[in-house]
Amino acid sequence: MSLFGLSFGLERYIGYSIYLAGILAFLLSIFWKPRVGIWYLTPLIPLQTTRYRMAAFPLGESVVGIILLGVAIGVVRRRQGLFAANPWSLVLAVYVVFTLGSLLSDAGYLGVRLTEWKDYMLMPLLFFLVAAAVSDAREMKIILLLMCAAVFVMDRSFWNAVSDRDFSTFSRDLQEGGAMGYAGVQGLAAFNAQFSWFLVALSGSQTARLARWGCLGLALFAANCTMYSFSRGAYVSFLAGWIFMGCVKIRKLLVILAIFVMTWASVVPPAVRDRILMTYDPNQGELDHAAGVRLVLWDEAMNLFSSNPVLGAGFNTYAHMEHFNNYADTHNIYVKVLVETGVAGLLLFLWLLGKTFLTGYGVFRRAQDPFFRSLGLGLAVWIVCTAVSSFFGDRWTYLQISGYMWILAGFVARAIRIEVSTAEEAPARGLEIAFDCGGAR
Repeated sequence: MSLFGLSFGLERYIGYSIYLAGILAFLLSIFWKPRVGIWYLTPLIPLQTTRYRMAAFPLGESVVGIILLGVAIGVVRRRQGLFAANPWSLVLAVYVVFTLGSLLSDAGYLGVRLTEWKDYMLMPLLFFLVAAAVSDAREMKIILLLMCAAVFVMDRSFWNAVSDRDFSTFSRDLQEGGAMGYAGVQGLAAFNAQFSWFLVALSGSQTARLARWGCLGLALFAANCTMYSFSRGAYVSFLAGWIFMGCVKIRKLLVILAIFVMTWASVVPPAVRDRILMTYDPNQGELDHAAGVRLVLWDEAMNLFSSNPVLGAGFNTYAHMEHFNNYADTHNIYVKVLVETGVAGLLLFLWLLGKTFLTGYGVFRRAQDPFFRSLGLGLAVWIVCTAVSSFFGDRWTYLQISGYMWILAGFVARAIRIEVSTAEEAPARGLEIAFDCGGAR
């Protein structure tokens, strides 16, 4: 087995070990503490290729859903609220019902699409279970530590694979998919752009020097992996997070950004410069192949949208249609949502994004606990990065990419409840109104 760059010769036992640990985590989640299942899943969420190792075992491909089932049973056994009221309750209820109705509106490939919908809905379920199973800041920090360990292992593996390559000029051979499996290098790049700025937000609440510099060091490492991913969408996403953090929290970042904008061509590796500049050829007056294909796909998708603009063709139907060069994705989540669920679905999706951003930002502005404020800021900047990167592909429906965002949202939901329950009466009432918590007491 290879762990943190060290080989122990136990590679063939990894699948067995993780599978057996999953059985134990399932039982402990039911009969001891529900959060054990969250602990088990957290490191595995971005590491899709590690989860592949369990596919050969009974129900190994369904490990995420099974563990969450164990957590849910454990929460119910402890008489805790499984779906406690929080700022997301209404929008998620409407979203789940709407997408299920959209799924059933078209019978084509229904079995496959139902499985895809179920896998997608595991993320909102993860959110509710985290909010229910994690009770305080100390438990949140344990899970955050597991997140950081998983990202370090993932990025260390990526860096070991690419660090010795020749970056004097760009070629497709330089891109490496990494541990995120079918999310690919674009997914890994988008994730790292999001996670790096989340860590910068988190570092602001760390009083211990080791924790603060650990967050910043891992953020720089994740940003470095984003750069060497050669994903232009992730670059734009990273810059959006940079601008947001500079405007709302760390003003000196705007000065650094201004310097970077003026000097970037001489600072980044030549291959990165080539990758950015090849987007548009001013001599021929045209976009490169990848960008040009996106425009063709978007134009084709809008023609499909016009046939059913209100409710769309049906949830996740686009992948099962015939398209230009057999592409199964629109390479833009907003276009995909528009084609499949129409204007109604797009408005609902934007409501979900907006609610998540505003709730995170509200906690950042109003929470009394510095740690909770950093979580709110981290959620807000994550959504900023996600909203931008999603213009260039699906960076939303993959568990590997968005799973940690839903865990973070669960932390924020729990943080609101903690703040409301511990504050004095007048501030508590103000928090409830500001966060739209309904009955969250």
